[in-house]
Amino acid sequence: MTTPTTTTNQYNRERENRNKRNNRLFVVGLSVFALIWMAPVIWTVVTSFRTEPALQRNLASFIPTPFTTENWEFILSSSNLWKWLLNSVIVSTTHTLSQLVVCSLAAYAFARLDFYLKRPLYLLVLVGLMVPFQATFLPVYLLFSELKLHNTLIALILPGIASSFAVFLLTQFFRGIPKELEEAAMMDGAGRFRIFIQIIVPLSVPVMTALAIFTFLGNWNSYLWPIISATSSEVYTIVIGLRKVSQSWGFVDFYGRNMAAAIFTALPIIIFFFVFQRRIISGIAINSGIK
Repeated sequence: MTTPTTTTNQYNRERENRNKRNNRLFVVGLSVFALIWMAPVIWTVVTSFRTEPALQRNLASFIPTPFTTENWEFILSSSNLWKWLLNSVIVSTTHTLSQLVVCSLAAYAFARLDFYLKRPLYLLVLVGLMVPFQATFLPVYLLFSELKLHNTLIALILPGIASSFAVFLLTQFFRGIPKELEEAAMMDGAGRFRIFIQIIVPLSVPVMTALAIFTFLGNWNSYLWPIISATSSEVYTIVIGLRKVSQSWGFVDFYGRNMAAAIFTALPIIIFFFVFQRRIISGIAINSGIK
């Protein structure tokens, strides 16, 4: 005779088995999608270790036959490789720090201060979110040409240190900080700048860290402005330098060199991602939470 307890236990076992099957199917499904997503990356790595004649015969192979390291040797033998890598580090780091300073000060003014034309200026910042860099490319190029700043690292840093997105993001975050903290500091005789440095900035470390990471990544991968402004190999960034080294000549397309250059360019970013993985994920959460 079946008791209620036996029926309940049987039902729980069936539900547990069903949940395990669903979990397995879910993992298999995710694995398939991950493999599809990784297929271009795997192909890129494999292609960088294939000879050029083999690539010309069959480009879509995922098997590195015949295996060769000549593409990597060609890329790594470039005399300016480490110079370009240093340029990228200098430009990306300086650009990021400058943007944090300039945009955080502007955001604090919009969030806490009352001044003439505050609303129209903030509206102008919001309009800047909808204007792509390509729309302002020509006047920026002409301005730097008049100042004779092309072919300098300064020209690669300055155009992006004032970011509408950064100002908007930080303004929204600063508005969420309780005003009572600032009022208490003012009663103790603290000025605006001291309040900003000792109260606002420490409380804003999460959002500033997220902004710094995304700014650094975006600047590292920047292509359009550097390739126009920097025409001398001495000021190339790693992205532009390796593209110049591995570019095609005539009717020959050096796929292996291009893939090796792409992987070498991405390696610092991959390492950067694994080091700051939690910060990047939290930054995405912060960006998603801004209303």
